Amino acid sequence: MTRGDRLLIGLVALAIVVSVPVSAGALTGGGRTAATATVIGPTGTTTLDLRRDGTYTLEGRTGTVVLCVADGSVRCISADCPDGVCVRSGMARPGRPIVCAPNGVTVSVSRGKNGDRSVDAVSR
Repeated sequence: MTRGDRLLIGLVALAIVVSVPVSAGALTGGGRTAATATVIGPTGTTTLDLRRDGTYTLEGRTGTVVLCVADGSVRCISADCPDGVCVRSGMARPGRPIVCAPNGVTVSVSRGKNGDRSVDAVSR
């Protein structure tokens, strides 16, 4: 192995070590956490601050929907609907809203400062 080979291997290894944190940040959203959740229901639109923990009761078409904001995330803890899909759907994340169709309630989480306007490879 020549000196040039060792130098090339060292540069490639350095490039890999430097690029791993950058690509991990891109995959996780760059370290940005979602700051708000938009709740759309029959009575209008509400914005929830995910930095403030709390429980929110909303009136839907067929009954009530109870949302819980804790630790920077939002989830549906109970709903007056026949299936309860919204309760079992877990926490809302950017690109994965909570929908309670019988009550007409949708909860969507925005991505940090840029909102949901980020572009991915699929939309190009």
